[in-house]
Amino acid sequence: MSLKEIVTIQNILEALQTDEAEKQLRKKKLFAFIVDASKPKRLQGQGDYMQMIKVMDDSYNGYLTLFYFFKSLSDAAPLDTIGDIVFLKRYQYQLFNGEPQGRRNSFKTSYFLLFDANTQQLKFNPNDSQELSNEELEYLLKLSKYSQEYLSSNSLLNLYWYGTTNPIFDGLFQIYELKEDNIVILNDSKNNQYTLLCQGLVDLEIQQGAVIKIRNIQISNQNEILITDKSNIMMLPNFCQDVQNFSDIIQNFPKVDFQKENYQQITIGSITQIKKKYENLQYVPLINLIKKQVQENIVVVQGQIQSIQPTQIEEAFIFYNKFKSFSYKEVKENNLQVSGLQKTLQIQINLRDASLEGTNNIIQLLIFDNSSFFPFTLVWDNIEYMQNEYEKLMEKLIFEDDQAHDFVIEVLESAESIIYRVIDTKIIY
Repeated sequence: MSLKEIVTIQNILEALQTDEAEKQLRKKKLFAFIVDASKPKRLQGQGDYMQMIKVMDDSYNGYLTLFYFFKSLSDAAPLDTIGDIVFLKRYQYQLFNGEPQGRRNSFKTSYFLLFDANTQQLKFNPNDSQELSNEELEYLLKLSKYSQEYLSSNSLLNLYWYGTTNPIFDGLFQIYELKEDNIVILNDSKNNQYTLLCQGLVDLEIQQGAVIKIRNIQISNQNEILITDKSNIMMLPNFCQDVQNFSDIIQNFPKVDFQKENYQQITIGSITQIKKKYENLQYVPLINLIKKQVQENIVVVQGQIQSIQPTQIEEAFIFYNKFKSFSYKEVKENNLQVSGLQKTLQIQINLRDASLEGTNNIIQLLIFDNSSFFPFTLVWDNIEYMQNEYEKLMEKLIFEDDQAHDFVIEVLESAESIIYRVIDTKIIY
């Protein structure tokens, strides 16, 4: 095997600017190191699973997002350590929001190998692919050395990060104590303590004193860490700057009040309206959804909205045809004909009610393929107008009079995950 078959992330980005990208990249190989990853997720309606991975190399000042698809949980990759090296072949690449993405092209012929960040030993070889050539091993060692040098001199806080104003964010913590019942006590860099219920996350051999990264969390006023279906824990190797200089890390965690005294005095909202055929249905307490005590797949719920994602409307724009999807940014930059594409808005609403008081639970409602939900005209080519109207909507739903709101949701359940899709709620103001 020739090193001419190996590409960098920069090579991929440059190829994607041409019309021959698919042909140029079809059999190419990529080595890169991991800076973030998700836990396995079941894909609705397909029966397949997917893991998201963000990787870097020495060619590009940014990251490449990979989507690893597989048929069974036994095929999930052990994405548990920052800095581990991936080796890919026969992946399909595209641009999304101007950034490169890669997807597994074939369950049979696409390569996906995973190597240990410290030892470069093979950790994962799902297709029993052939061993690396001597030249490829040398390239692996070169990239491994670069990844250690890079992560030892750069904090993860300066890479891909959610920041401190988003209520759902990533955080760095140190293991203080491992308790029974899957409870872990964590410290931040200033020795503030947090409680994490670790059940259902990545099964790591966590040791006291280890530094971990937790993605997609919220923290209550009682310093309880609330995980979401996108949460994941990853270990930081000792060579990482954030391990060597943990006490110097500066993180400001926004807190979410899960214990409001007025939860019992919530009133029926006037902003959300539902179809008459659902008006006489009893509200289903959100705790019943958590406990899977709901038999129907169409139910009505009521609660107070904690947050709405994304905050920028253009990030919710999805244009698509039967071959691929496009972000708003891609449509504008490539002068794509919107009239020839299908389009939708996809947002997430985080909801709580009185039944969840005293717990860390929250329900995530998804809005997609439901343009009637939005109380403003969807003018796809006027992003300024849409953003202004979207901000008005968020302000009224989240901040106005602590109102409770009604939602008709469809419960979409698979073996590994549940989606609560809003189907017949309209916003009136």
